[in-house]
Order: sequence, then structure tokens, then C-alpha cells
Amino acid sequence: MIDLILLAAGASRRFGSQKLLADFHGKPLYRYAFDAARHAANEMLGLRVTVVTRSNVLDEPIREYGFNKIIVPDGRPLSESVAAGSKAARSGSCRCFMVCDQPGFTGEMLSGFLKGYILSGRPLGRVRSGEQMGTPCVFAPYLLPQLLSLQGDEGGRSLFQGRENRTFFYDVPADALKDYDTPWNRDGASEG
Repeated sequence: MIDLILLAAGASRRFGSQKLLADFHGKPLYRYAFDAARHAANEMLGLRVTVVTRSNVLDEPIREYGFNKIIVPDGRPLSESVAAGSKAARSGSCRCFMVCDQPGFTGEMLSGFLKGYILSGRPLGRVRSGEQMGTPCVFAPYLLPQLLSLQGDEGGRSLFQGRENRTFFYDVPADALKDYDTPWNRDGASEG
């Protein structure tokens, strides 16, 4: 059993608080992650999706997609979003975290990653492109105490250290891991 937790609460330091609502190639940036999550949920029976966000942000789209919502206060570090999402997950579920600013990460990639993780039987899962590690990433239920003890802007990266042989790695193209932290022009090229 896997709970997919979409992290959509933080404001980009370089972009600003409205980053996920900004238009990217004809639709708001958050929609790419929401569409990927919906695709995976349609393919994988029992996949539950929760969005961690701020109050009064993305309310209508979350209802439209049929996702669950958890609210964290404005200006809180990433670790608090991870903890809130972890606590909201079903007891005994694996927790998969995905950021909402990687428009190149598709639903097919997300489904492939989660299915591969399940088949691997390993407690950890992570996507990568060559040496570059990224999200989504997934944690077995027994790692819940470590997820809840994260501090500051730590999102779980430290939990992979020393556990490489217990981690399922899923290879994706470099564009799938590109996040957008600065405003871009209409062609999707960064202006900053």
C-alpha cells in the first residue's frame, strides 16, 4: 500500500509564493504533478493521493482531482510538510513524496517508478538521472519515525545515506528532474 504525498506548500525563494500557479506551457505548473498523480492513481489500485499545501491554496483543483488535502502554515520548512504528509498517510503504508515543480516528470514515469519499487521489495525508492538524485522518493512504513524527526529544509535525503544497497533506483531523463525555481518566459526558458 502506497500513499503519494504531493508537496505543494513552500514558496520558492527565487520565484515567490505563486510559483505553482504560474503558467507553464499553457497550464499552471502544479497541474503537471497533479496529472501525473492522477495517471498513477488510475493505474494502481489503492494508491491514495494527498496534497500538502497552505491554507486557501489549490482548494478547487484538489477537489476536482479527488485528492486529500493537508494544510501547513505559511513559511514553514520542508520538514514540516514531510511530517504533515507522513502523519496523514494510512497506517502501514509506504510514503512516496513528490514535488510539484517538475513538469517533465510524467504519469508514466511515476507509475513505472512505483511499480518497480513494489516489485523490488526494497524499503527505499528514488529516481535519478545519472548521478543526479531527485524526487519522487518512497519510504517503507518502518521509516516513519525518521521522517517525523527531520528538521529544517531536510526532505528525507539523509535517510538514503548508507542504504544504497537497500534502495530501488529508477532512471529517468535529466529533463524529468528539472525543477523551476525562477520565472520563465512563454517558451519555458528561465529568465533568471
